[in-house]
Amino acid sequence: MKFRINAAILGSTGYTGIELIRLLSFHKKVEIKYLISKSNYGKEISDFYPGLNFKNYPKLIKFNQVNWKEVDVIFLCLPTGESKKIITKIPKNICVIDLSNDFRVNSLTKGKWVYGIADHIEDFIHYNNIEKNETKIANPGCYPTSILSPLIPLLKERYIKTSDIIIDSKSGITGAGKKSVTENLFSEVSNSIKPYKIGEHKHLAEIEKCISKYSNGKKVKISFTPHVIPVNRGISSNIYVSLEKGKNIRNIKKLFEKKTFTFLKILKKNQIPTIKDVVGTNYCFFNIFPDRIKGRIIIISVIDNLIKGAAGQAIHNMNLIYKFKENEGLEFNPISI
Repeated sequence: MKFRINAAILGSTGYTGIELIRLLSFHKKVEIKYLISKSNYGKEISDFYPGLNFKNYPKLIKFNQVNWKEVDVIFLCLPTGESKKIITKIPKNICVIDLSNDFRVNSLTKGKWVYGIADHIEDFIHYNNIEKNETKIANPGCYPTSILSPLIPLLKERYIKTSDIIIDSKSGITGAGKKSVTENLFSEVSNSIKPYKIGEHKHLAEIEKCISKYSNGKKVKISFTPHVIPVNRGISSNIYVSLEKGKNIRNIKKLFEKKTFTFLKILKKNQIPTIKDVVGTNYCFFNIFPDRIKGRIIIISVIDNLIKGAAGQAIHNMNLIYKFKENEGLEFNPISI
């Protein structure tokens, strides 16, 4: 195996692209070879983000200027619909990690793409049957990451029912990307909380498809309402589920005591997860509480939407594919204040 691999980032000046640059700068096994931008080529990344002027990053270039012989892995940080337009132009021997919504649902059925929920990727990929440089990873969405990360072990072990799942999630404004639209203005978001795309969010299909994988093929429907809150980054998800007969919170706590996940952590008794616990990290913190309704529990899960929900999980997936240490380039303390 090569000591270092070469990475390209397409969509380098967006929020997830910038997070990838920042995180990969600390990675001992990766060199950023190309920064690609559709509209800002010819400029330096520090022209847009002066905080990135401490390192000699490559100049922004067009997609057609890439020498693919110098690339091992490419991260696609593009708006929905754009990755599909260029995927056939990327040589098949390049490892692709796509952070958009384009291939997620299809990756949950048999095909070329792997659903990259990194803490549980063994459920979706067989390492012995892959060629590293031909792997195609569909990075999960930020909301699905906050929801599915704690749910999958409970679904897998049949601790919870797949019926009557209700989810209420709240996200910082960076989840909307860098679009310049009225509803994202400071004056619209500040001092308020706003539900949006009620019952029709694009992540619904992804969440339901993944949960259905653990319900013996039965198609699952959930209730999901996302909200925008006046913070820059972070997601908090409240997940309301019913326990299977004979299961209780004590059983669940024991389950997570037995299992070890690098970036998925259940908190101590009565500790309530908050966004500030994870901002700036690749961790998903969660805890489980009894509902007032008998046989139901409430799972509270928090992540940083730009790291665990995007760039950090993409790097975690890369680490797994190339058999680097899982936490390589991803060990950071939270920005708690």
